[in-house]
Amino acid sequence: MGGFEAGELRSFPLFEGLAIEQLESLLGEHRTLQVPAQHQLVFEGDWNDGLFLIRSGVVKVRRLTLQGEEVVIALMGAGEMFGELALLLGNSRRSADVVALTPLEVVKLRWKTVQDELDRSTGFAIEMARLQARRLLGLGRRFSLRGEDASTRVLATLLELAYCSGYGNDPLAPIPDLKQSEIAAIAGLARGTTSRILTQLRSRGTIVETAEGLRLANLEPLRRRGLLEP
Repeated sequence: MGGFEAGELRSFPLFEGLAIEQLESLLGEHRTLQVPAQHQLVFEGDWNDGLFLIRSGVVKVRRLTLQGEEVVIALMGAGEMFGELALLLGNSRRSADVVALTPLEVVKLRWKTVQDELDRSTGFAIEMARLQARRLLGLGRRFSLRGEDASTRVLATLLELAYCSGYGNDPLAPIPDLKQSEIAAIAGLARGTTSRILTQLRSRGTIVETAEGLRLANLEPLRRRGLLEP
């Protein structure tokens, strides 16, 4: 991909209300990074700075339990960002790991430029608060799904992956080609259980293999479970 410019920065919800001068200021000394799949960009507890914007690809945000088990907090795709929580807390300490699930292109903004703009612009600060509210709602949905049956959790994971694949929140978008063990970890299920459910979903025609990858083909099971609007 080419260079990252102010007009593209405006495509991120957090920045869409800013003037061109503000956008150009935010891009001062930015860096564009190419990241391979499975690379860990951020380590929980690290002391470093920078706000990362996802230009393409999908990441998972996770934490590890005291027993070393992975808990996936969120999935993020093109047009989303991570690293802002440490900025807002003001301690430069990362609160979770961030791992690339697919090849990734990210743009890294300097914290100082973002912080300066937050201090100057009330509207920008409000948009940042709204972003945190959306993140909290998403975390609440993910937490509530932990009490659902395994089929619902796998379907919710496939839907979220489709949304993150960069096709504009389309539930029928191609799903990134991930190992079943990765899908199981995101859903919070055993690998064997996830494999069995994926086999059932294929046999029922709920998911299909295409030239572009796995896709949801029948959305009715998701609607019945309340995962999609009627």
